[in-house]
Amino acid sequence: MTEPLPGRARIEELLREADCPAEFTQRFLAALETAPPEDLVCLLRCQRCRQLERVHDEQKKLDILDHLRYQLEKACGNRCRGTERSASHNDK
Repeated sequence: MTEPLPGRARIEELLREADCPAEFTQRFLAALETAPPEDLVCLLRCQRCRQLERVHDEQKKLDILDHLRYQLEKACGNRCRGTERSASHNDK
């Protein structure tokens, strides 16, 4: 037994919650009217890949920051340890 698709409004809400770009959301909603389910799945898979690439890009940035922090902590020895909590998040 196949499960029915959520309504158009719910799909739009889900795409917004997933932080899909407005252009993709409009393209997907337009395809929803005419495209077969296989094409919709393909659109979602492609969008997922684009978003996963953004996650990987952000992870690379975090790795760079972690490496820099490691180098600085190594250079200053015990003098730098334990200051992370008091100094963290001041940039927000």
